[in-house]
Amino acid sequence: MSGGTLMTPEKSEAVFSGVSIDSRTLRPGELFIALRGQRSDGHAYLDQAIAAGAAGVIVQTTYISDKAAVIRVHDGHEAMMFLASRYRDLTTAKYVGITGSNGKTTTKEMTHTLLSAVATGIYRSAGNLNNLYGLPLALFAMPQATRVAIMEMGISTPGEMTRLAAIIRPDVAVITSVAATHLEFLGSVEGVAKAKLEMVTNASSDVPVIINADDSVLVAETKKRRAAYVSFALDNPASFRPSKVATDDSGATSVQIEGHPFTLPLFGRHQIYNLLAAYAVARTLGYTFDGVDTGSISFTTAPMRGQRAVRAGVTFIVDCFNANPESVRLGLQSFEALRFSGRRVLILGDMLELGEKAETYHRALGRSLSGYRADVVALVGPLSKHTYDAALRAGVPAKALHHYTDSISCAEDIRRLVKAGDLVFLKGSRGIGLERIFDAFTESGEAD
Repeated sequence: MSGGTLMTPEKSEAVFSGVSIDSRTLRPGELFIALRGQRSDGHAYLDQAIAAGAAGVIVQTTYISDKAAVIRVHDGHEAMMFLASRYRDLTTAKYVGITGSNGKTTTKEMTHTLLSAVATGIYRSAGNLNNLYGLPLALFAMPQATRVAIMEMGISTPGEMTRLAAIIRPDVAVITSVAATHLEFLGSVEGVAKAKLEMVTNASSDVPVIINADDSVLVAETKKRRAAYVSFALDNPASFRPSKVATDDSGATSVQIEGHPFTLPLFGRHQIYNLLAAYAVARTLGYTFDGVDTGSISFTTAPMRGQRAVRAGVTFIVDCFNANPESVRLGLQSFEALRFSGRRVLILGDMLELGEKAETYHRALGRSLSGYRADVVALVGPLSKHTYDAALRAGVPAKALHHYTDSISCAEDIRRLVKAGDLVFLKGSRGIGLERIFDAFTESGEAD
């Protein structure tokens, strides 16, 4: 096994029911892989893993136990990825790989919802298990009887997608969009597109590639690699486009695709792209929605990705799991388009991982704020001070603008700024922790 040595020959027939890298959540019968990270070393928890019922452990040390199989390897992470790739070989599922700067998690969830409406044996990777550590765990958790596996694939550096693709080897590749994100590693939006397209660089030419045809950079980079591809769009010609789109007073959007009606309760026009991508996957895999009551399909997504919730009489749109200049722009446009008679509040956090262009992007955001209706604008994070300064110079009234160095200080002051009856849009990168501001309100209300 990836150059591993079985240190307990008497355990050569050991069978494992799953794989874990966390002794706290390990279940009896699982294989525990001791990984060495920057903040912790799994080898410090080997005894706990054995006590919890681990049937085997993978180590990089001379650890020995008479209660479990012990496999010694040179690199535990490499061994984990190797095992994941081997497990993929043992399954007969069709694999859908989904990546993109915006929308990949919601697209994954919508794809799972759509396919589950027309087929059985549909699996998707849980939460954010989408990198070189999480994706193998998501693969290990997949039932062998799975017919379609929907796997989210997230990257931040060149070459990372190539390694992810080598594990999953997608039968269908989906790229939702490319935008200015992870620029300190990827350099430019074109660099982001090239890194995402590593998913298909070594793939067979008959592996379908599904892309957003409204994303000009993505289209241009895809054409350098594939003459033919499947596309979805709202504005440009594409394989899949909605024939009707309408939004009601609550912000819910009705979408019709190939004559099938769908209702999206999630915030933002960008959610339509996620639905179109998911629909394109289903159709590319050969499924149809003829005879299906698509209007009754209920769509949800992971927390902090566009949910509407009411707390203490305040309506929140909580979209603060990720942020980059494009996703913030789309969010602001959708917030502006909402029909609402009360006060509007914008709470925007730093957009992280923008490299040397971070100040430029934050100043551009500040200048754009003069074009949106907002009674209160709270800007959170050190980079957002550039947004604050640019917004003042662009004409946003000083009495409406507030800057906080972090989400903790904003949460402490938020009750002074936000009142019952307000509509609040929370948007920022996950590292800023804007959910603290939402949590500052009591749970007296109910989520919509």
